[in-house]
Amino acid sequence: MLPSPTAPPPPGPPAPQRTALVHEWIAARAGAEQVFEVLAGMWPQADLHALSAAPGVHLELGGRRVRTTALDTAPLRERRALALPLMPLAWRAHAREVQGGYDLVVSSHHAFASANRLVAPGGAHLAYVHTPARYVWTPELDGRGTSPLLAPARAALRALDRRSAARLTAVAANSREVARRVERCWHREAVVVHPPVDVDALDPALAGPDELELPAGFLLALGRFVPYKNHAVAVEVAERLGRPVVLAGAGPLAAALRERAATARVPVHVLEAPSRAHVRELLRRASVLLFPAVEDFGIVPVEAMASGTPVVAPARGGTADTVVDGRSGALVEDTRPAAYAEAVARAERCTPAACREQARRFDVARFRAEVRAWVAASAPGGAPGGTPGGAPWS
Repeated sequence: MLPSPTAPPPPGPPAPQRTALVHEWIAARAGAEQVFEVLAGMWPQADLHALSAAPGVHLELGGRRVRTTALDTAPLRERRALALPLMPLAWRAHAREVQGGYDLVVSSHHAFASANRLVAPGGAHLAYVHTPARYVWTPELDGRGTSPLLAPARAALRALDRRSAARLTAVAANSREVARRVERCWHREAVVVHPPVDVDALDPALAGPDELELPAGFLLALGRFVPYKNHAVAVEVAERLGRPVVLAGAGPLAAALRERAATARVPVHVLEAPSRAHVRELLRRASVLLFPAVEDFGIVPVEAMASGTPVVAPARGGTADTVVDGRSGALVEDTRPAAYAEAVARAERCTPAACREQARRFDVARFRAEVRAWVAASAPGGAPGGTPGGAPWS
């Protein structure tokens, strides 16, 4: 009698999925970096990649090193607009340096992260989009990337960017405005997943003692000192209302803003590079946050509302998703200084409780849940499990 054939061994556990998280560049602890930080906490075993990472920028990444590209040099970190045409090439070269591809790649995209070739054949590449590259598609929104040196390359970069987007498995956008840009620029549909804000950490009830000498009833403009943030508009609004204003941030326009403050008809306090604690104090103590910028999303307005402070902002861009007119601030269709000035009184009638209630719609737990659902629907088996760590700083 022939021996019975040996039964095949039972299947073993599936091989662990190799995952990569990709970011454009780490230059400051700003909104996009906060998103990357939370994503890193959701995938604690993932490899981390970025075009460049400036020394001294601290993110909670579980002790992992961020692997960077050939563009991670001091001169190029300071001149990213000039390095723009090199970014897709840098991502391709970086992929050749990485051993093997990844089963799942999640890119935090606002320039050319989607052009990375880190995904293995048959793997999934998901892009969380802060915006299609402003330098290429909408440089008029913030004035950067408009150099004549870039004009000849812009059409070619748009075509390359659209081809990269076509290879993506799925796309999520950080606001309805950005989802519309994704459709217009990339011809792709995107689900909307708003970024995370650590609302609990900004609870005014948890505030420590005041450390800053600030005038009563001051208006606040908080953000990088770059042209599209429109800090000078905040000064003009304050002059129209006869109110003091605090300009807080850091950037190339710091000297110009100090000069403007010296000639203003109202007290203007320029606070450069405020600490985390001072940012929280400014948000909590301000009468109103003036936010005269059209942002892709804009985490600062949500942080202000989480601090109990109402917001005056444009009725377009990300603030159209986050600020409720008459409840957590005031939205303006006419973005001239006079319209912002008229909106301040309407915003000041909003209660701190209503502002905080609105901010809770954007907390970290909600972001994690929506990202898990997006990944599970787009790349079955790729959704993170366990208890994610890391919470964004404001």
